[in-house]
Amino acid sequence: MTISKTLPISRLPLAGVVLLWTVGYAAGLHYFFKLNWGTAVTDSAIFNLLTVSAVVLMNTVIGYLPRTGIFQMTLGVAILFAFLSQWLAQQATIQLIIEPDYLAFLNQSMPVRWAIGFIALISIGIALIFYSRWRELAESKARETETQLIARDAELHKLQLQLQPHFLFNSLNSINALILVKPDDARTMVQQLSDFLRLTISRADEPWITLAQELAYLETYLSIEKVRFGHRLEIQVHVSEEIKSVVIPTLILQPLLENAIKFGLYGTTGKITIQLLAKQHGSDMLIEISNPYDADMQPASGSGFGLSGLQRRLYLLYARNDLLTTNRTAQTFTVNLIIPPRT
Repeated sequence: MTISKTLPISRLPLAGVVLLWTVGYAAGLHYFFKLNWGTAVTDSAIFNLLTVSAVVLMNTVIGYLPRTGIFQMTLGVAILFAFLSQWLAQQATIQLIIEPDYLAFLNQSMPVRWAIGFIALISIGIALIFYSRWRELAESKARETETQLIARDAELHKLQLQLQPHFLFNSLNSINALILVKPDDARTMVQQLSDFLRLTISRADEPWITLAQELAYLETYLSIEKVRFGHRLEIQVHVSEEIKSVVIPTLILQPLLENAIKFGLYGTTGKITIQLLAKQHGSDMLIEISNPYDADMQPASGSGFGLSGLQRRLYLLYARNDLLTTNRTAQTFTVNLIIPPRT
């Protein structure tokens, strides 16, 4: 059983319907059945109990909807209201109008009046059933959509805050190693790591930022990595000024750079150069990150969370799986990221 809210009925349109029904019904009695205007209007006004029955039926059907037997219930209520409204109207007109010709007309027309009342009420009831079911489906769909949006936002929030565990562990290990031999560098790295984590958490409530803000965030991240790897790590950033104001998802580039550093430096002892290029590509923005690559020196476990997590974020934001692509050659690994304009 489902208890629904009462259907709101505007008094002004209802009054207009009652008035039109009264006038039209009275005019029909006057012109087609030759009743005088007083009798016709009285008959029409009294038999407007059918309209009252329709209103009661509307509130009954909308306010109380069983899971089963709804059509049987509506049929029974319509029969009951049609009979009661027409019977009460008949008794009232008999008391108010005592003209013999009218009373004979009333007795002859009662079966037709009952039939019309029943058909009208059952039609209204069936229409209300379909309306109530449509409203339930619409509300259910709205709740489902809202639930999906909440779940999507929660997953995006989780992915946005996701950090590679090895980054924190390696940073802390680097700090530990620097404490004895280079205490000043250790303090600097602690401060940089603190700033990086603070920015990460503060950006959690900012799903969208400009490319310029993202690049500033990357500088904090890279400053930590440069303390760890020293002269071995060089980052070249090529971004035109006109696209720095483009709005992009927050923290979307850091996983790509982290991935490039991890797999570019893995198993090497020499200096490497990672390049980041951002440019306009039609209505989209294209970001390309490339790093040296040696297939023989890569870990068997793959690229970890970075690329897969970013792929998931992009799908949740844009509902597309073609925005992140990779390309391997004998010496280079390249990630191409397409960021569509925000709609």
